[in-house]
Amino acid sequence: MDKKTETLVILMEECGEVIQECSKILRFGNGDEGMTNRLHKELGDLICMIKLTEDNLNLDFNKTFEYSTDKYNKLRSWSNLVGNSERKYHGRTV
Repeated sequence: MDKKTETLVILMEECGEVIQECSKILRFGNGDEGMTNRLHKELGDLICMIKLTEDNLNLDFNKTFEYSTDKYNKLRSWSNLVGNSERKYHGRTV
């Protein structure tokens, strides 16, 4: 398996693991600290794979960050998820 394929397969697996942990929290609640910790771990694994995907597929971090900022601003306008507070990411204010 080449590096690009392996990267994408593991990225997909990590996305699936985040989905699975979210599903368990919705099903069973997040009162159990273990569930929250597992979601936290899976999010960390996903962030790692996003970075490796950028590196291994020669994607520009700044472009990824720009799209992330666009999504954040859309959510600020169209959902109740984001308040009016500023968001910091890698030292940048969003």
